[in-house]
Amino acid sequence: MPPTLGALLRTPSLRLRLLTGQDRTHRQVEWVAVSELADPTPYLAGGELVLTTGVRWVDRLPDLRDYVRRLAERDIAGIGFGAAVNFDHTPEELVAAAEEFGVALLEVHRLTPFMAVGKEVSRLLAQEEYEGLNRAFAAQRALTRAALTGAPAVVERLARELGGWVLLLSPDGAVRHAAPASAAARAPGLADEL
Repeated sequence: MPPTLGALLRTPSLRLRLLTGQDRTHRQVEWVAVSELADPTPYLAGGELVLTTGVRWVDRLPDLRDYVRRLAERDIAGIGFGAAVNFDHTPEELVAAAEEFGVALLEVHRLTPFMAVGKEVSRLLAQEEYEGLNRAFAAQRALTRAALTGAPAVVERLARELGGWVLLLSPDGAVRHAAPASAAARAPGLADEL
């Protein structure tokens, strides 16, 4: 599972500050996209944390409402604005638009390189992948050990690993093993699917 905005906000070295979207910190960050384009949406897949300093906004502030609306429609994870780079503070128009469209807006501290945010997302993604592989190998070992003792042990272990119920049926659809035992009652409802 990709990291959330909340996980990034809880990383002290990043010095991120949430300006809007307190209810959006659960959003997963699929990747970080740094863009100073007036419309970066053609280059986004959704789920990105879009970072900008607003360098193109210095001479003339664009319609930030339209900018945020397009990003919201692209289903980004949030916007990170580099504070004190081109603007003394995050433009109020950007804050208002993010609030209106329900987009999480993070202020990125002047001393935090955008690359640091991207590296942290990459680190968290790699950590999650590593932990997933470890879980898969552990499950495989446990299932292999269970297979040495027979089908009932495999059914029990598989149910535990999946966090659900498992049925082992005979060719005629009769329940041979169920985990938990109450799962046997589900067998008749599966006949059409089988």
